[in-house]
Amino acid sequence: MACTAVFAQQTKKQKNTLRPLTAAEVSTRLSPEIKLLAFGPVSKLDSAFIANARKADKARPTPKLKNADSVEISDLNIPGLEKGDPLVPIRVYRPKYANGNVPLLVWFHGGGFIAGNLTSDHQACATMSIRSQVVVISVDYRLAPEHVFPAGVNDGYSTLLWGISNAKTYGIDTAKVGVGGGSAGAAIAGSIVLKARAEKGPKIKAQLLVFPPADMDTTHVSVVELWNIPGVKGADMTRYLKYYLGEKQYKNVPEHALPGLTKNLKGLPPTYILTCGVDPLRDGALLYAQRLIDAGIFTELHNYAGYPHGFVPERANTELYYMAKKLLNQ
Repeated sequence: MACTAVFAQQTKKQKNTLRPLTAAEVSTRLSPEIKLLAFGPVSKLDSAFIANARKADKARPTPKLKNADSVEISDLNIPGLEKGDPLVPIRVYRPKYANGNVPLLVWFHGGGFIAGNLTSDHQACATMSIRSQVVVISVDYRLAPEHVFPAGVNDGYSTLLWGISNAKTYGIDTAKVGVGGGSAGAAIAGSIVLKARAEKGPKIKAQLLVFPPADMDTTHVSVVELWNIPGVKGADMTRYLKYYLGEKQYKNVPEHALPGLTKNLKGLPPTYILTCGVDPLRDGALLYAQRLIDAGIFTELHNYAGYPHGFVPERANTELYYMAKKLLNQ
């Protein structure tokens, strides 16, 4: 909570003098180990970028797991949510030495809504399944701009329902069901929580949101200051969202398109949020965390100052696995 308050104070003080930071200024905010990384030039988010990202995804082999002997993995294609929807590719991870039924966590990879696949978080999902003692279902949801919202959310929701329906097969405790994801995947996870609440669907026990795009506010300090940096930059926020929503919905955004857009926080589950200090998405996520706290929702927020979007120390993964186990079992 203290971390959120500090950023809120900074936001209030800086509004009148806000400007994009120079590369040198951004560098002073980075952790020493991040400074050692070689960042490429600032990229342009266009059709060529998307094509190259997807080409890289397809070329990337599924990594050999470090802990393959401790987890059981199944690849399946399951029915989509609505008539005419394509099959949804999923990957199920179950801890091999679990005792009895275990919680279910439906997980969504990142990639700006435009890229990513089941390979993206393969090692992380396997490790989470083992350390958190949960069944993890990773979802290869449909991507923008070909498939705009709510296509990806519907794929995720159908996976959630499928996991619960197949609880006996995979040894799932249906009273302990959660969702989570990184970046764009965190937005989809948060939207599924809102969809389940609106439709009186499955009771979701926890949401785990790793550097989520919580809202669409491009006036946040973090968006403006980090407007033109390598990697995920503030200048791309609008374009990512236009790809995800489509031009028509972008002009009239559904309230459940991003987790922080909803005005009603009643009944939302305990939440874990991870943010990076040098990330344009930081302040939107911090504001969402503060609103959850103010609404009386159990919320644990971890901010990693000095880290850009998508880069966190190994201890952050350990904390994520711990929080998954804690929130799904409390």
